[in-house]
Amino acid sequence: MTTEPFTVAAVEFNPVFGELEPNIARAAAVAREAASAGARLIVMPEAAVSGYIYRDRQQFEPFLDTVPGKATDAIAEVTREFGCHVAIGIAEVDPDTTLAYNAGVLIGPHGYIGKYRKNGLNPTDQLWFAPGDTGYPVFHTELGRICMVICYDDTYWEPARIPAITGADIIAYICASDRVLERPGVQAPGNHSTIAAVQQLSAWNGLAMVAADRNNLETNPLTGESVFYGGAASIWQATGERVAHAPCTDANTTAGNPGRILYAQIDPNLFDNPQKRTLQWRRPDLYGDLALFRSPTDARASTQAHRVRAAAVQVRQEPGQRTACAAAVQAAVDPLAGGVDLVVLPAFTFTGPPAHADAAVAHAEPAEGPSQAEACAIAERLGAHVVASHVERDGGDLFHRAVLVAPDGRVVGAYRQAHLDPVHSAWATAGDDLPVFDAAIGRIGLLLCEDARFPEAAAVLAVRRADIIAIPTWWDGSYGAPLHDAAGLFAHDYPANTMCMWYAIAKTAQAYTIVANAVGGGAIGDSGIFTINPVDSQEPPITAPSDEPGVARLAFSTLGDPGWWMNQHRMLGGRRVDYAAPVAFPPGSAALARLREDHGEQARCS
Repeated sequence: MTTEPFTVAAVEFNPVFGELEPNIARAAAVAREAASAGARLIVMPEAAVSGYIYRDRQQFEPFLDTVPGKATDAIAEVTREFGCHVAIGIAEVDPDTTLAYNAGVLIGPHGYIGKYRKNGLNPTDQLWFAPGDTGYPVFHTELGRICMVICYDDTYWEPARIPAITGADIIAYICASDRVLERPGVQAPGNHSTIAAVQQLSAWNGLAMVAADRNNLETNPLTGESVFYGGAASIWQATGERVAHAPCTDANTTAGNPGRILYAQIDPNLFDNPQKRTLQWRRPDLYGDLALFRSPTDARASTQAHRVRAAAVQVRQEPGQRTACAAAVQAAVDPLAGGVDLVVLPAFTFTGPPAHADAAVAHAEPAEGPSQAEACAIAERLGAHVVASHVERDGGDLFHRAVLVAPDGRVVGAYRQAHLDPVHSAWATAGDDLPVFDAAIGRIGLLLCEDARFPEAAAVLAVRRADIIAIPTWWDGSYGAPLHDAAGLFAHDYPANTMCMWYAIAKTAQAYTIVANAVGGGAIGDSGIFTINPVDSQEPPITAPSDEPGVARLAFSTLGDPGWWMNQHRMLGGRRVDYAAPVAFPPGSAALARLREDHGEQARCS
């Protein structure tokens, strides 16, 4: 594999609706243009040689291609000549079964390499495409190990996470992210613009990413339906840094809107990075529920929505100064009395974080010690549910423990941090469960600190039907990053200090997420409340300020709006549980080793 930085291209290529062979010729020409400019990996959009919004399979039929087939043959002439790789979306027909698939295809210097068939099918896909049957393959190339993710796949955490577990370095994100035009200037509430925020695919997994979309208008003359595609191509280093991005499509989109080629360099020396190294801290022993199908029925799921007034409280902590820390919390929460239903407080709420193992020992207390007593007292004063955390001593072990308290001061449940970074593991023992608790305001799951770096943690809470995820944290910005959204594709722009991983937890778990951070001593604030419909919701997320005390407050209904593009019930119903098993494989298992050694085509999970 090369160790030298190389040029990549995200191509906003716009096929003509109702054409196949002319689109193939145009796609090959654009690939040649990018290769001539030095691009060694070229990523093109979804259904790039057919167009997308057909009425039904019958209308789509003349524009389907086989894989390998006409498109791969034409593009292979370019990849052979220039020694490059192209990832492109093709509406595929399988000649043996006659089934159609939404496929991503990788073509290299020696021709066709392999394909991925899309698993995250949106409601339009389901009109003609069969669910993918390739798993989540990773293709070994001289540029690195490449996986493909297609458009609505980004609704789920698995399409990037499973390739990361099985050795991927680069995501080719193949997209045709559209919005329906009901009438000029109005967008349908069920739209989901996937290209608007794909950052978590890279940030959670430590993978480089090249993301391509279309940027034109498409109209089906038989149905009269029109959509516009969002543009907003982007390129990301494996460290999560966005190194290039294109603007989103403006309101003057036409069918003839010119495409765009976005170039940047990917540095393979960054494929080994801190976030990717967190894969070794995963807890597959806790992820068994992720291999279980929890839909269409689940007796644990809430059937009643709850209106919740939530607050993420951000205070300045003085580590080791219990009196000062408790006074800061009291001053921040007392004005909330009678006006909130749920208050989340920062990690190590009444002591500040332990700087080292000896400090953790000094801070440690039994489960029913002073920190829990203070949390119970706050809950009773406020008449609200309260979440706080402390260092717990249990025999000879220390844990980082969160506690959920009801408005009457009763302890509803407690959680011990399950994912430990090297700093915490110097003194803490990892917890052994990811529980969800029934409360008067819905089902609540708890996470702590670095748990947010592991999408599996929130995913288990979602499978266990958490309506709300509360996260006390102590975060200094050493992981994660501000959300780089595609401005113009959201109903409401996100605050500039939105932390991408906290945002992604709410989106992929479909659970309202309340995160409380501290300030002082290195903690940088940015606490927030993150909503389950990040693109179209009229509930904009809210954050507290950076580097100063504050409170983020938001009222929401736990089950969302049934008219939205997604909710937790639909998300769980759309998960490809049959391909999720690798997240629960033990690190040294033969099954996981086989997946890591597989070079892609028809990669299986057992």
